Amino acid sequence: MTPREWLRELVFPVVSTTALFALVVFYAFIMLIVVAGPFGVWLAVLVLPAVFRYLTMIAEARARGADAEPPTAEFFDPADSWWTLFPTILIVLAAFVIKAVGDAQGTTAALLLAFVIATVLPAMISVLVITQSPMQCFNPIAIKTLIVESGGDYWYAPLTAVLVVSVPMQLTTLPVWLLTFVELALFASFFAVCGAITRGKQLIDEVDIPDPLQKSDEELQGELLGERMKVLNHAYGFVSRDNRAGGLDHVYTWLSDNEPVPAEGWPWFFEQMLKWERSDAALFFAQQYLKRLLVDGQQVAAVKVMMRCRLVNDAFKPFSEDLPRAIEAARACGNEDLAAVLESF
Repeated sequence: MTPREWLRELVFPVVSTTALFALVVFYAFIMLIVVAGPFGVWLAVLVLPAVFRYLTMIAEARARGADAEPPTAEFFDPADSWWTLFPTILIVLAAFVIKAVGDAQGTTAALLLAFVIATVLPAMISVLVITQSPMQCFNPIAIKTLIVESGGDYWYAPLTAVLVVSVPMQLTTLPVWLLTFVELALFASFFAVCGAITRGKQLIDEVDIPDPLQKSDEELQGELLGERMKVLNHAYGFVSRDNRAGGLDHVYTWLSDNEPVPAEGWPWFFEQMLKWERSDAALFFAQQYLKRLLVDGQQVAAVKVMMRCRLVNDAFKPFSEDLPRAIEAARACGNEDLAAVLESF
């Protein structure tokens, strides 16, 4: 990233028609919060997370070199894309800690802590944009990987964080309504730069962020399970960014080249994919899994897979070349209803 490119990201929120319109809308809500009295507290709980959610989407868009999408009603729904809410927690927590340290240790200590946070916070936000995993934000290995892979581009983000704090301090003579918009625009610039620093090496598609430090009980069962989780998480990153083929190919490559127990690996990935918010990847994966079972003559397991998939989507069917074996397996297991459905395809 050159200084000129950095300046382009700084002004992105006001030169992008979509982003500028979104900022004006959110600015209107913020000003309403200021004058709404007690009702403003409840409005702030609804609006402020939506603001940071949109800023996070700006970071993701700039990581791809794209314009930001316009905000929709879903931005106010905490159940939608919940990972985008996490920057709200990061920034509120950072502000709280800096204030607490300032009250206890003085201004110098607070400024020193603010400098450290300004250095690390952009990496945390960038890791979040890449992995869509709040747990990864606190993974020092992931943060270090992001900083190293970003190279010299990374330091534009801490510099921008300093501007977010210092510029409003020099503009205290401005009317509150104008200063508020400046601060909002600076926050948007900061998130745009956090995304842009990953764009040079296409980190959003290429960086393999390590597993979270906090593993579930299932992950702790062994090194093999940990490796499978890495593959699964990486595949989910592709699928969640509408690259289903890339995600499935990543899993197929692991199963072909690295999986020591394919008979356990295939059903494990199938079950895990069924837990994802979108089931289409699991159903496409199931077609390949089903082919393997039918070729190996595992008719009972094949029928169970087909029944499971049809519970998710009753339009599921095997590959055309696998239909004769699938019908034979259904009849062998006494499932004439399934056989009849398969024959209708």
